[in-house]
Amino acid sequence: MRRLIGFIVITVAVLAQPAYADDLTTQQQDVRQQLAAAAVQITQLNTRMATLEQSVSDTQRRIQREKAQVRMLARALYAQPDSLVATVFESASIAEAMTRIADLTSAGDRAVAAKRDLDQDMVRLAAQRTQLQTDRDQQEQLRQQLAAQFDKLVQQAAALRKQLPAPMPPVIPPGGASAIQQIILDAFAPLGAAGQAWALRVAKCESNYNPFAVNRSSGASGLFQFLPSTWASLPQHNQSVFDPAANAQAAAVLYQRSGPGQWVCQ
Repeated sequence: MRRLIGFIVITVAVLAQPAYADDLTTQQQDVRQQLAAAAVQITQLNTRMATLEQSVSDTQRRIQREKAQVRMLARALYAQPDSLVATVFESASIAEAMTRIADLTSAGDRAVAAKRDLDQDMVRLAAQRTQLQTDRDQQEQLRQQLAAQFDKLVQQAAALRKQLPAPMPPVIPPGGASAIQQIILDAFAPLGAAGQAWALRVAKCESNYNPFAVNRSSGASGLFQFLPSTWASLPQHNQSVFDPAANAQAAAVLYQRSGPGQWVCQ
């Protein structure tokens, strides 16, 4: 009974810490994905802002050209009154003179209207630039918050690793390795001598016949080092993965169903 209680305590201690570590790992992955998304958003906003700045520069140049044209027309129409008289005398007829004056006036009106439209474009572009800058500032703030959160999770994971107990020496149930080997031979008996020999070799490689072996990096557990997702897909999933008989039987099922390629360590 004391041995059984010892097995239970060891199993709970081994399982509890990786569960918390897995939760931290999941949180780190989530934050890392959010950081990547925030970086993409910032890059896109930077591109849009660069395009907008180019539009602002182009519009400013157009405004300067339109202003120059308006000033020239203004001098022709208003600053130099005799030019209108010269236009009349230089024309072949009164009708031609009126047409030329109307053309000058119309051109001036168009220039003024174009300048007004360009000024409105500048107002709109300035508003867009302000909004884009605000969006980028918000994304940068989010990125900094996520980076701080990720650093905190990394620190928690490091602290957890320091708190983990030293690796337990292999715990073999009564009967030693020979008892474990017999459990494996019984589970693989329907698969013949070749299957039994293969199973003994893989269990030795994977766990050194330790039914309580746990890979802290992947979470693989038991004699044949089943990943939690693989164990959940097998008929023995309702039993403990640390039960050597259940683990060996599950290995026989997986071997028969999917072949030996499910194990790297052979």
